[in-house]
Amino acid sequence: MSEPQQRVDVAIVGGGMAGASLALMLAHFCPHLRVRLLEQRALPDAAASVELPSFDTRATAIAAGSLQLFRQLGLWPALREYCAPIKRVQVSDRGHAFGAALSASEQEQASFEGMLGAVIENAALGPILHKALAETPVELLAPARVTGVHMDNCGANLHWNAAEGGPENVLDCTLLVVADGVDSPLCRQLGMEIDTVKYQQRALVTTVALQRDHEGVAFERFTPSGPMALLPLPRREGIHRAALVWACAEKEAEGICVLSEDARLQRLQKQFGWRAGRFIKAGALQGYPLSLSLAREQWRRNVVLLGNCAHFLHPVAGQGFNLTVRDCYALAQALAQPRLQQGAVGQLECLAAYGENRRRDQRLTVGFSDRIPALFSSGNPFQQVVRQMGLLGLTLIPPLRQQFIGQAAGFGL
Repeated sequence: MSEPQQRVDVAIVGGGMAGASLALMLAHFCPHLRVRLLEQRALPDAAASVELPSFDTRATAIAAGSLQLFRQLGLWPALREYCAPIKRVQVSDRGHAFGAALSASEQEQASFEGMLGAVIENAALGPILHKALAETPVELLAPARVTGVHMDNCGANLHWNAAEGGPENVLDCTLLVVADGVDSPLCRQLGMEIDTVKYQQRALVTTVALQRDHEGVAFERFTPSGPMALLPLPRREGIHRAALVWACAEKEAEGICVLSEDARLQRLQKQFGWRAGRFIKAGALQGYPLSLSLAREQWRRNVVLLGNCAHFLHPVAGQGFNLTVRDCYALAQALAQPRLQQGAVGQLECLAAYGENRRRDQRLTVGFSDRIPALFSSGNPFQQVVRQMGLLGLTLIPPLRQQFIGQAAGFGL
């Protein structure tokens, strides 16, 4: 194998779902660009088969709009094998009469093969993305830990090594895309400030086994202790499974995590209720603190922030990854313009157009993810009336329901 070029058009730092998605879109829509992806962890062999545990694995809800983009990239046949379809979403406010049922069949334009979206375990999604990358001209460096960055008039000079204390390498790029997570050292080096609001909540994530088939129904259940989502997963080893995400107060989360397996299962069942039937098993709980993080600037000359370091959202409605997929698509389309084929991918005009393209979608999605949990966890009588009227409107007013479905599915924002 020949020595990789040390000057590229685009360098993506971070090989997670955001960075890998962008790399695939650049390979598809911008084949003229030289792209390098740097990931600090060693990655499994792309030829290895995907192995999934039945429990204790994180999952991602992929909206219909994102699935359409992945189909353009040729990923849908591989994803289909590991996805559970979301055919209907039930939204309810525990202890109150009104709820709303949203179905893909109500709005064909906001569905993908009869689905509002699909749920896939991250342990499958990551390998699928990287296996597809291995079949593109994108060069992957892993492990590759970026230790420093210097900006000049031509772009960025990245210093990296394959192991701590190992020899230093330098990679020059015209456009640097930072996609390396919420607390990004690279963002700090670049002086790109992040505004953060701590919710004083912790997301508890687990996999539950259900007594009956979920039938493709996803639940968004608002409770006094915080919103709970129950997302369908593919059946494995004859077990009906669902991914459960509960955003609750930090002190409450600490108490739940130390419960015995039986007590934990009973606590989850009591909190969620019986709309999905009986929970017969729950895996180990994983927890992480919740906050809203938003970069004050997501682009400047020769630099773009992408993924969690650009915006990290509350998990309600599962909008974070799908917002990132739409960002990736918009950036790939901006870089695909014919006038940029002479290596001007980092110019202000192009990146400003990208930023303006994303402004409205991000504002609406971030605002929705930020305000909805506070509204539905409030005990204020006026806010209780407001949210019940909102759920009633989703039930009785078809245009409002269709608009909500379109937004949740990632269309028309």
